[in-house]
Amino acid sequence: MGLISLAANVIGVAGSSISSTVRDQYLEFFTCDSLGQGVIARRGAATMKNGKNKGNVDVITNGSKIAVPEGMGCVLVNNGEVVDVTTKSGMYTWDSSTAPSVFADGKLGEKLKASLSEAWQRMKMGSEIAQQQRIYFINMLEIKDQNFGTPTPLPYNDPEYRNIYIRLNGKFSFKIVDPVTFFKTQLSNISGEYTVAEFMGTPADPKQPRTEFLDRFSEVLNKCGGQDKIMFANLPSEQGRLRSYMQEALDEDWLQGRGVVVESVAIGGITPDDKSRERIEQVDQAKMFGQDPNALAATAILGQTQAMNTAAGNANGAVNGLMGMGMLGGMGGMGGTNSAFQFLGQQQAAPQAAPQVAPQAAGGWTCSCGATNTGKFCSNCGSAQPAPAAGWTCECGATNTGKFCSNCGKPQPAAGWTCSCGTTNTGKFCSNCGKPQA
Repeated sequence: MGLISLAANVIGVAGSSISSTVRDQYLEFFTCDSLGQGVIARRGAATMKNGKNKGNVDVITNGSKIAVPEGMGCVLVNNGEVVDVTTKSGMYTWDSSTAPSVFADGKLGEKLKASLSEAWQRMKMGSEIAQQQRIYFINMLEIKDQNFGTPTPLPYNDPEYRNIYIRLNGKFSFKIVDPVTFFKTQLSNISGEYTVAEFMGTPADPKQPRTEFLDRFSEVLNKCGGQDKIMFANLPSEQGRLRSYMQEALDEDWLQGRGVVVESVAIGGITPDDKSRERIEQVDQAKMFGQDPNALAATAILGQTQAMNTAAGNANGAVNGLMGMGMLGGMGGMGGTNSAFQFLGQQQAAPQAAPQVAPQAAGGWTCSCGATNTGKFCSNCGSAQPAPAAGWTCECGATNTGKFCSNCGKPQPAAGWTCSCGTTNTGKFCSNCGKPQA
């Protein structure tokens, strides 16, 4: 029984081996549709429009045709080993003696002998095929629109603003330039396809290549600021330089290690952190004042005006508010504002003349507290300058020389005269008889 069973099994295996060998005689045609922007590599499958070729998927018949489209590379694998590769589009022929065919070019007798030998080899393996042949199409287009952003501010040695911190976001693209290296390090014998997301990940869940990109981007920023003296605001216009620097920074990890290069880098937005923004505004303001003295004078006037408006709302009175801010004394309050107005007038009258500050008036007076002053109020205690002998005394008790009281603001009383009728008046007409002042 055992011998009969063995004989039956041998007959069955022989029949299966011959049948599979015959099925694998048909020549095949391989090609691949566009991989687009989402797929990096796809295993090639034979095109069988008429359903005739039902051979093993891991056997490529000798003499089969392979059409390589534009923008793709083609890697041929025989028994796990890369045996050939092309990056040029066109029609190619599979040439391998491991899967002979009677339909291939050559002498029929030799081809038939090779096919029978193949059937014998399969029969010894129990009708199984002891070989594997595959075709892989590699996407060699530029894979675009890979978003990136810096999770924390990166240091930037700006030539104008010195050490600042900036956040950046943008897009980059990459390209496979060495399909064999990429296949050996990233793919191996995949059964279907390999996507961009599997290789690069996403900004929220990055794979190692995307993380390496962000790490090297910090190095590139140091070159742009410290070496090339590029202002941070001009970085979006330096795409060529950024691409070149990124290729240099990622050469070992990407090009040599994976056969991939950075094709382009585009910065979409740059945002300094709060402290850096304050420094930038201060530097810009100083530059503006240095280049335009009129702007400095106008800013001083605006500041003085705002201070005066604040003092006017003082609950103790405008005069006390201004005195408390030192704007009515000799500390240069109103005097500083007047100087700014004078400076603007000089600039408008003679734009080419260098700005000059008017000197302080000679002389001064000594207050009862001992301080020497040039203004109308003491810069130490705020007391008013003593009036000269020709002054007048207000009803509040303050001695004045001007037309208004420096303490309460009341006007100076008019001088009186006596009419011929004997009435004393202060106006121009007599309040008793109506006669005009003589």
